[in-house]
Parts: sequence; C-alpha cells; structure tokens
Amino acid sequence: MYARMIQLIAKSGKGKDLSNVMQERALPLLKQQPGFVDALALHSDTDPDQFVGITIWKSKEDADKYLGGQARQVLESIKPLLDGEPIFRTFNVEASVSLSVGVGRAASSS
Repeated sequence: MYARMIQLIAKSGKGKDLSNVMQERALPLLKQQPGFVDALALHSDTDPDQFVGITIWKSKEDADKYLGGQARQVLESIKPLLDGEPIFRTFNVEASVSLSVGVGRAASSS
C-alpha cells in the first residue's frame, strides 16, 4: 500500500472554506478512484489555516493516476484559497491497525 500526504496553507481566514471544499469535492472524487483505500482530512486545532490530507492507495500507480487526472481539477479550484503551493509527500504503508496491514504483508504487496 501507498500513502500520499498533501499539506495546504489557506490564506488568512480561509481555512474553514478550504476544509469544506476538500471534504465536499475531493473526498467524493477519491471514493470513485480505482485503487483508493481510505483518506484522512486533518484540520489543525492550533492554526485554523492549516490543512493536511492523507490518502491511502493500493499502489503508487493508482495514486499517481489520480494526481495526474481529477486531482488537478480540485487543486485548480482551490488555488484562490491557498497561501502558497501545496506540499506533497509520499510514503509506503508499513503497518496499520485499521487497514489490517502488517510489515510483512505491506512489503510483499509492493
């Protein structure tokens, strides 16, 4: 399994708007994507303009296909709300309690 993290910083006072758009537009699109497993939408409790999204995918290829396709439309639509460019990071999922992934199983599925 594979995870992609996006960190977004909203323009001052636009954090809630950004969070709403991500929940209302991005999450429904994600649910329709081949290889999509789960997502977390995190809104900072100390900085209302900070947002982090983490998506879990069956493979890197599935995540890349979404990023190169429909994710671009979502990113374009939120640009007016952002203070700077999104920051992306990627990870191999080594273990998860909720996804029933163990270290050995994650390594063998790569």
